[in-house]
Amino acid sequence: MALREVAVVGVATTEQLRSSGGRYGLSYGLEALKGALADAGLEKADIQGLYPMIDQWPQTGEANPGNYLHSNWPAQLGIPIRWFTGAVNSGAGTGASAILDAAAAIAAGYIDTAAIVLGMAASTPADTRTASWTSQAIQWNEWTGTYTAAQFALAARRHMHEFGTAPEHFAQVSATIRNYGHLNPDAVMYGRGPYSVQDVLDAPMVADPLTRLMCAQVNDGGAAMILSTLERARDLRKPVVRVLGGADQLSYPAYAEPPLLEHALGEPFSTRWVDDGFAMAGLTRDDVDVVELYDGFASWIVMQWELLGFCARGEGGPFVASGVMELDGRYPTCTDGGCESFSHMGAPALLRPLEAVRQLRVETPDPCPGWEQGKHSHEPGACRQVRDPRIALGVSMGPPTGGGNFVLLARD
Repeated sequence: MALREVAVVGVATTEQLRSSGGRYGLSYGLEALKGALADAGLEKADIQGLYPMIDQWPQTGEANPGNYLHSNWPAQLGIPIRWFTGAVNSGAGTGASAILDAAAAIAAGYIDTAAIVLGMAASTPADTRTASWTSQAIQWNEWTGTYTAAQFALAARRHMHEFGTAPEHFAQVSATIRNYGHLNPDAVMYGRGPYSVQDVLDAPMVADPLTRLMCAQVNDGGAAMILSTLERARDLRKPVVRVLGGADQLSYPAYAEPPLLEHALGEPFSTRWVDDGFAMAGLTRDDVDVVELYDGFASWIVMQWELLGFCARGEGGPFVASGVMELDGRYPTCTDGGCESFSHMGAPALLRPLEAVRQLRVETPDPCPGWEQGKHSHEPGACRQVRDPRIALGVSMGPPTGGGNFVLLARD
């Protein structure tokens, strides 16, 4: 069985909320899994492989051994699990790399159906000034008191210094993405717009040059995705979305060490992994119709366009300023509102590929009266569904300084 014979057959998201109100991540994950199985028309017993990322189990506490979080899944679901990968970070746990790993396991014949499950409910930290995951007790963070926004503000400033990137470029990114979220009734920030470039620039400064509207939000929620064989997918209820390929690369411990635009030894990070991923899928950048990037910060989007080879190094600012990310642009981007407007629950890696699936299926709720029947106006500012998308790129990378991961998906 080849990799091309694997498909996404079910997706679901829970309600994305500012606060869980005491709900656990496990609860969100199970709700999302149930929804994804219903979307596919499958049963819990069909699951053979599992890729979970849950922030906390009820009544476990910090003293419980880590293997409990893994070994309790078969008991929780009431089924045996034949292929299991526990989450190690937001990308490898539930995002594009998990999709690629599950697709490889299915293609090799080890399993025929896998579930990717995400549930996070830790948005209310002890220190309410910033989310708990933004400041870790690691060498570079601990003694400096730094946190994620400050770390990547440094990278943004370096990009500005080297290439002439302007705050207006970052603001263009955020205005575009947040305006998609403004139209998405499932987004945490639904109806909170529209935003202009100036609105984004005038927002309170978080870490120069990043204003509040250039940063991801903090909320709770869950999501799930089911993958199976292409043969089985064609017998199920939803349009078939094929997994064509993708790639993954890790270059340094992000968040633990200072973010760099180049290797510590002074050479540019390798981007061969990106070319390899497109070659695996038999695609070029020109084949892509819709792009779901990882917008933890607006500056990351500028860097991702360069890293993924859609524009040359240093040209990301003018690239986004051209309107390429708009609905009528060449690559409509983060069409659900992204991390900045739809949801960021601390580990939103699955949400970007999941939105790519919904775009390919033409299942995007928005103000269009006929959206539930797949009827859209495709009018910028009033609709967020891309016109007749065939190929989508979903990124789950986290910080785009030296690596990341992505998956290429296609409507069958």
